[in-house]
Amino acid sequence: MAAAIDSPLITGGESTVTLDQLEVEVSTAAADGVSISAGEGVATIGLPFADKASSGSSTDPGTVTYDNGNSTSSVVLVHDTGSVQVATVIDSAAAPSRFDYRIDLPEASTLVLRDGGAAVIDDATGEVLGSFAAPWAKDSSGKDVPTRYELDGQTLTQVVDHDSSFAYPVVADPTYTTYVSYLSKAQVVTMYNGLKGLSSACSVAPIPWPASIACLGLAPAAQVEKAYWNKWRLKVTYYNCGFNYCSYTTYTAVP
Repeated sequence: MAAAIDSPLITGGESTVTLDQLEVEVSTAAADGVSISAGEGVATIGLPFADKASSGSSTDPGTVTYDNGNSTSSVVLVHDTGSVQVATVIDSAAAPSRFDYRIDLPEASTLVLRDGGAAVIDDATGEVLGSFAAPWAKDSSGKDVPTRYELDGQTLTQVVDHDSSFAYPVVADPTYTTYVSYLSKAQVVTMYNGLKGLSSACSVAPIPWPASIACLGLAPAAQVEKAYWNKWRLKVTYYNCGFNYCSYTTYTAVP
């Protein structure tokens, strides 16, 4: 079961894609970056060469492309799994090899390099709020192009060591996934009222993140009831083991 895209991206003006409780905002102005809201705190991913890029254009829902004017383009893709991919298309050996992503973090969090990728860490708990998967880059023949991340403060740079020995275009790919989000008190009320009226679709497993949140009964009833009676929120945490069959989501009532 895949989450639906409620508001497809369109050319001209700013647009919002809502995936259950995740909200992703992408503007046609590259300087605005990509804003990801998970119910509490907002992360914004800045785009490379945004000060020189053209206005974004969209031909497919969930996709916006910016021409950077230097033989590269940035392509933002919002996936129904809740991840946001910012692909860079490199057209020639004369193109830049360093691509800077300025990350505006949620309050009280830090960006660190981890496991070949990068993670946004909650300063108080050490919990991973979201992460960038290890980067990859391939040329048009499918050959791997050496690539890595470097971190300077809140700027994550993907370095792509491309040259004329590769077949162009080369595509490089940072992908960000949100792991912790919050359901509001109003959403808790909806979940509580829906506990006794589950649809048959919600009994089917596994259900991918974040679509599982839409199946109200998958949240443990005790946590929903605790949040409801205390007028609290629900904290939703996604644990990704890399495979659908062992990844899982937990729900915890929090003030």
